Amino acid sequence: MGMSSYILDQEEKFIGTDVPEIIKDSDTLEEAIKRAEEKCLSYQLWGTLGLDERVKEMWDLHWEKYNV
Repeated sequence: MGMSSYILDQEEKFIGTDVPEIIKDSDTLEEAIKRAEEKCLSYQLWGTLGLDERVKEMWDLHWEKYNV
């Protein structure tokens, strides 16, 4: 139970904190995806399957307020 809790906490931190910072600091969606994949792999706890789609969704949400 303890290890799965640790993994879920790390994944939540990654999606909730790391990815938004990566998006904010990236010039393109492709750069954000690449940086998110590299950061994800550095945790060595889960793979990157589907991460590109998640980053794209978060990218669109982040930047839509500036595309009025």
